Amino acid sequence: MSKVYSIISEKIVLGTVQFGTDYGITNLHGAPTKNKIFDILDFAWQNGIKRFDTAPGYGSENLLGDFITTNGLQKIALVSTKIPSLKEISNFKNHIRVNIEKSLNNLGCPIDVLFFHDPSDSILLKKNPNFFENILKDYPITKIGVSVYEPEEVELLRDCSFELAFQFPFNLFDRRFEKVKMVNGNRYARSIFLQGILASSGDLRGNPPKELYNFHKKFHENLIKLNINPLGAAFLFVVKKQFIDYFLIGVD
Repeated sequence: MSKVYSIISEKIVLGTVQFGTDYGITNLHGAPTKNKIFDILDFAWQNGIKRFDTAPGYGSENLLGDFITTNGLQKIALVSTKIPSLKEISNFKNHIRVNIEKSLNNLGCPIDVLFFHDPSDSILLKKNPNFFENILKDYPITKIGVSVYEPEEVELLRDCSFELAFQFPFNLFDRRFEKVKMVNGNRYARSIFLQGILASSGDLRGNPPKELYNFHKKFHENLIKLNINPLGAAFLFVVKKQFIDYFLIGVD
């Protein structure tokens, strides 16, 4: 059992968007305090989770970096972050370098995967391969990736010269990427709990659309009838998929 648990924990990437924002339609409490964030990170680390996902727009890079440096984990933690959207940016090369340097300074450790946050920006990989080759040489970044929303966005990069990592949505009700060919070891599933909708039967924040409210209510009523734990069902559905190398989970 401990061996199985170890294998699963090595595949988990702890998402941190909820550390700096009130992300998640089931999140009724907003961002946690720094002390609570450190408790969460410490619990994750002690239970074998060494991978973390962040982004400049999440407001969590510096918090994650504080935890990493405070605990001397700079050479062990595996952190992914992102290139902010490049829309309306005239000098993208300078913008990317400035943001990488800010992220490295915030995190205090190397970057395992540098994802394009906006998949439309990833066309630059094909247009400027030498620039991105230099990025990988100039900074402690292991690989480049793209956070995608549609299978077509993977296909558009099929002939890219880089061995890209992809972060994509996948859960019980969104299986569009199941047959999409991606490089082994570079497949990161996200939205496995669909912002908490699949994992929590609690109230939804704000005034959600009637269709979403009804879906959420009926889904959890059916799980109760079948005596199925919603968190376990959503989690195990993804864990059992062999085409997924890593999967992001969020907590609040």
